[in-house]
Amino acid sequence: MSWFDRAVASTLPYVPKPVMERLSRRYIAGLRREDALHAGGELERAGYRATYDLLGEAVRTEAEVDAAVSEYVKLLEDLAARGLGRNVSLKPTQMGLDLGEDHCFRAMARVAERARALDAFIRFEMEDASTVDGTLRVFARLRAAYPGTVGCVLQSMLFRSEADARALVAAGGPLNVRLVKGIYVEPPEIAHQAPQQVRDAWIRILGILLKGGAFVAAATHDEALAGAVRDALTRNRAWTQQIEIQMLLGVREELRRTLRAQGLPVRVYVPYGPEWHPYVLRRLRKNPKLARYAILGLFQKREKLG
Repeated sequence: MSWFDRAVASTLPYVPKPVMERLSRRYIAGLRREDALHAGGELERAGYRATYDLLGEAVRTEAEVDAAVSEYVKLLEDLAARGLGRNVSLKPTQMGLDLGEDHCFRAMARVAERARALDAFIRFEMEDASTVDGTLRVFARLRAAYPGTVGCVLQSMLFRSEADARALVAAGGPLNVRLVKGIYVEPPEIAHQAPQQVRDAWIRILGILLKGGAFVAAATHDEALAGAVRDALTRNRAWTQQIEIQMLLGVREELRRTLRAQGLPVRVYVPYGPEWHPYVLRRLRKNPKLARYAILGLFQKREKLG
């Protein structure tokens, strides 16, 4: 991580909110559900898939959890009403993990019940290392109660993730895993620090999951890892039904066009909501390199869809 990345990220809390909003506009669909639905519809018409994320995490009250649950239920219903793909992503601490695992499970179950009725899919995400054990325990309960409806996330930067992948496969039943590098700054005692180590672990976990029969949402903006996906599919064409690429809204759009043209399904992560400002600041503090990408994005045109 360069001194420039750290310097830029350290100044961002003092940047006026209107300027921050402009920096974030490329990567956030908007404040309202309608903004996200519009963006998702455009993506689908251009040949992409979409997953939707209501911004917000680390909530501290039951009222905040209830509000997030209600919004996700309405989002799923609106997606169904518009004939759009019903795929959403929810964060553990947004669903009350900090209030207790039982509370989080009950909140997630309310969304999962509606998702199952609407033939939708929900992704139970992963946050920093301190939440991993609780997240996986809640996911195990959700997976048993709503097989095929709920998926999870693994971060290749964490040493433990290869063992976690094997355990998830061994548990049996439908399994859908988003595989990411991980954005959090974790200590060297528990996480790979060198970029190539993180890439190598990502590729190993990809193999564990595919061989175990899991569907893998291969989340990457790294051409080397996209190449690893293509290599895996070349070795075993049957895996084409077990994989898609996932990418963030506004990031590496030229790569996503290339991957789509090569016949790989690409799903774009569409975040929205009034909590965009704390979301952006948290992400930039945890991964200062994102600050550079945000600034560069001001000078790049968004992909023309449709």
